[in-house]
Amino acid sequence: MRLLTLFTLATSLLAASLACAQNLQLLASNSSTMEAVVPSSTVNLPPSSTSTPALTPTLTPTAAPQNAQVICGITHLVRCVEDLGEDDKGIFTSPLHVKATDAYWLAPMGAATGLALAYDADAQQLLGVDPGRINTANNISTMGEFWVTGGESASIYFVGLAWKNPKLAETGRLAAETIIDSGTVALGLKLATNRQRPYNGTGNGPFWTNPRSGWTWDSSFPSGHATASMSIARVVAGEYPHWYVVAPAYAFAETVSICRVLGRDHFPSDVLVGQTIGFLTGSYVLNHRALYRPGKKGALARMMNNVTPVVDPSTQTMGAVISIPVGRQ
Repeated sequence: MRLLTLFTLATSLLAASLACAQNLQLLASNSSTMEAVVPSSTVNLPPSSTSTPALTPTLTPTAAPQNAQVICGITHLVRCVEDLGEDDKGIFTSPLHVKATDAYWLAPMGAATGLALAYDADAQQLLGVDPGRINTANNISTMGEFWVTGGESASIYFVGLAWKNPKLAETGRLAAETIIDSGTVALGLKLATNRQRPYNGTGNGPFWTNPRSGWTWDSSFPSGHATASMSIARVVAGEYPHWYVVAPAYAFAETVSICRVLGRDHFPSDVLVGQTIGFLTGSYVLNHRALYRPGKKGALARMMNNVTPVVDPSTQTMGAVISIPVGRQ
């Protein structure tokens, strides 16, 4: 009951904050439009008997729908299934379309994953076994479960429909789509790797264990919680690229992922790969399905483009270099 209450409160606050962010953006857009249209000279006001139409902000799609006839929704579930099929086709064939420029992020990601794998067991041994910490971490990470994040996305979608807010409804719809897509990828990797969890066996997390007993759906690699929580965070941050939305969204995903390690449910490499799957899948869905996503990047997105990961295996250190432009762009 406590978790249900927390879930309901969190979903309501998230939906309200997203709607508030959208209204602030629309008001700013309307103000700039009015300033551009109304001259600085005398303005002739209409007679008092004539009613002035209310300024009702409207949302204009920023991209053409993938299917001009219908869009995935509660009344077009067949289209949703088709979208999921198209997503899976594009996602699972994406390795065939890797370009040389992708090494910019593939190389650091591969190095970070390798380092995490090398020190997974040491990290868990360093944390030790604290029943109180493990119980608290597991309770918090419940918010990142597949069904919970799916419910959060569905709640945002239906709130958007109830408020007649197409962008909010799209955010919930795409978040749910991303969670399903990324969950498919994560499940495939779980079956392929069959890794032991930190609380099983020797605690070293070996891969491909006990093949004679069959493959398990509960493999440690990657973390499903990290995948699902990053999926919804990526979509929310992409649809509302404002720091006061982006920061809480990614903080939610990071909290869930860290708690999976603190709760001895996963190794650091499990959550790292899970977050990567969720982020990349969310980016794919946003680029192919979003109709109301802002075309202009927010300040955080522009800053992230100037961040270069740095990994030095010789010193076993990781970091980043931030380039700050000082001249005109």
